[in-house]
Amino acid sequence: MVLTLGNGRKGAGRPVRVEDVARVAGVSPITVSRALSYPDKVKEETRTRVLEAVAQTGYVVNRFASSLRSGHSNIITVFVSSLLNPHFATSVQGIVDAVEGSSYHLMFAQTGYSEMLEIDVVESVLPFRPAGVVFTGVVRADQTRTALQNLGIPVMEMWGNRPDPIDMLVGSSSYDAGRLMGEHFGECGFRHVAYCGHTIDRTAQRIDGFRDGLAKFGLELELVHPKDGTRNFADGMNALDEILEALPDCDAIFFGTDVLASGAIVRAVDRDIDIPGRVAIAGYGDLDFTPHVRPSLTTLHVSSYEMGYEAGRMLLKRLNGEAISNLVILQPIRLEARDSTNR
Repeated sequence: MVLTLGNGRKGAGRPVRVEDVARVAGVSPITVSRALSYPDKVKEETRTRVLEAVAQTGYVVNRFASSLRSGHSNIITVFVSSLLNPHFATSVQGIVDAVEGSSYHLMFAQTGYSEMLEIDVVESVLPFRPAGVVFTGVVRADQTRTALQNLGIPVMEMWGNRPDPIDMLVGSSSYDAGRLMGEHFGECGFRHVAYCGHTIDRTAQRIDGFRDGLAKFGLELELVHPKDGTRNFADGMNALDEILEALPDCDAIFFGTDVLASGAIVRAVDRDIDIPGRVAIAGYGDLDFTPHVRPSLTTLHVSSYEMGYEAGRMLLKRLNGEAISNLVILQPIRLEARDSTNR
């Protein structure tokens, strides 16, 4: 029997079904499913006939439909707050490398930084019953956290730090990061200090740590200049102008990202503002370019790739039924003091 089919569709009507493949191969639909899902359990001759019938009919395996029927999935859904965030992009590469070669596949969804958007995106994907899920941030919405806990699947949260993760967490201490920078500013003798960047969720903890680090030297954080959401180089350029207008005596600025800080450095050069003589600038993340800007950028080093790789490795262990001895892992943070704060 020959069917003239293509592109996974039978003529101009319905999609090709497993029954169509079975008729062409001369086997049962169950044998087709077994040959495609567990080829080592089917005779080579039968497997060859099934594969030839698949090629002839244009049949496409619907992994989502299969997982819904069986209750098992090999899809890991990775929820990324922003694909434009270089730290998240590097972490995602670590996850990809950790999962590569396993029987699992990754599916990506962007949630944005809004709590309501996070809920909407997550709820739209959960009906596909993924084997596990990863978030490039700590899930904030209680409604979403409860829904994920009720699923009974491995859940990995990243970057943030909280004592009650949904399941597993690989992150870093935002508070400690801020404290390190605050102490560095105090040791450098800066007097009028500003912060610019994200101000919600884990970055609120970073600001708290920054305040406490400054307080050890009798200093206060005199200005917080919010730049929430995904920000780019130009935002950093504009931020320098805005901060110096609002706080004319400002002599040191801690930016929440290296991108913002580097934009501020470029703007300072345009305005012939001496760095760090007039105003010192520091960033967060230690991206690859930070040692090469002029002046080189003081920043906090966070192991983005290692964070993602460790998260992927732990998730695979859980999916393979292995025990996880430590459900919360915090990556180390270190200060990279460079020319932009060196007076």
